[in-house]
Amino acid sequence: MPKAQALRSESFSLDARALRCTMCSMRSDLMEILVCPLCKAELSLAVDQEDGDEILAGTLTCTGCGQTFPIEDGIPNLLPPDLRDE
Repeated sequence: MPKAQALRSESFSLDARALRCTMCSMRSDLMEILVCPLCKAELSLAVDQEDGDEILAGTLTCTGCGQTFPIEDGIPNLLPPDLRDE
C-alpha cells in the first residue's frame, strides 16, 4: 500500500471523541464573553456533565429574559427557541 494511502486510512480510524475540536467545545472560561443572543444580558451556567475543562451537558440561562439554552455534546445551542431543531 502506498504511504499516502496508508496515512489516509489511518486518519479515518480515529474515534469521534478524538476528532472533536476543543476550541469549539463549551468551557466555563467562555462565560466571560457569552451573552444572551436575544437581549444581550449575562448568562448563568448549570453543569450536568463535564470532562476536565469541557462542559459536555448543561444549561445556559439568561439573567435578563430568563430564556434557557441547552449544552449538548459540549456544544451550546444559542439559537433562539423558534429556530432550534429539537
